Parts: sequence; structure tokens; C-alpha cells
Amino acid sequence: MRVVELNNSDNWQSIFSTNIVAVQVPMQNGKYLINPIPEIVVPFVLDKFILAVSVETDVPTDSVWKFAGYVNQKISTGLVIGGVHDATTVRGRPLFLDQINLIIFQKISTSYALSIKVPRWFPRAAVNVWEYTGVDDTSEEILLSQEFANINFKLDQLLNN
Repeated sequence: MRVVELNNSDNWQSIFSTNIVAVQVPMQNGKYLINPIPEIVVPFVLDKFILAVSVETDVPTDSVWKFAGYVNQKISTGLVIGGVHDATTVRGRPLFLDQINLIIFQKISTSYALSIKVPRWFPRAAVNVWEYTGVDDTSEEILLSQEFANINFKLDQLLNN
């Protein structure tokens, strides 16, 4: 069990925002080729495991786009390959366009890196990331606090008798 207060706006902090435009190469017929937006890497390490991510783009007229790509959690295993520390993608989560996507990662490391990969056809990507800063108690922490409360209650009873 995990106890959090997601509905309290004071528990959210904006940590990353960017607006990237794909490079367009003009063709002779007047159309453009789009050079895909590369993977967007949040330029710092995160230690909070509940995030909110939104992605917006310019959707062509008469088109319906709902998919906005993937958010990827990357951890370092400490292994060195070719002289460089690796970063392994633990889990990619799909994102929906023009929505705030709630992302809850498992706490399997103390910190991790984050990247967002938008579809190759996006002409522009506006990405916002928030981290949850409120109470995040796991069932183990809750059980321990309940046990400590029980022990304190029993000690009080013994001392008062």
C-alpha cells in the first residue's frame, strides 16, 4: 500500500519545461521533410518517484493524435562498458497527448534519469514535468509506524500500572 496526497496542488513542483521544434528540410515540391525530434533528456538526476508529465504538439487539421510518446526511467547499474557508465531503461510508460499523465515509478534505486521520446512525426514538442513532493509512505513505513505506536501504548500502560 502507498499513501499519497496527489490532489493537493501544493505537493507538486515544476522541475522541467522545454519547447523543441523539429528541423524541417524543404523539398522541391514545396513540402517539407521533418527531421525527428531526438530523445528529450531531463538534464539532472531525480530522486522523487511520482511525476506528472504533459506533452503538447501542433496537430494537423483533420487529424486525430492521442499518443504522445514514452517517458523512460533510466538507472545506472554501475557497470562500465567502453569506458562509459551505462544507463538502463527500467520501464517506459506511454504518454497521452494534451493531458497530464501521472507516472508512478517503483523505488528500486536512490536516483534515476528521465527521458521523453516523442513520435517521429511531431513538428514540435512542448514538454512539462512536475514532481510530487508530498507525503509518500509505503506500506512498510506505515506498518512500522503502527508497530511503534503499539509498542509506545504498551509501554505507557506498563509505566502507569
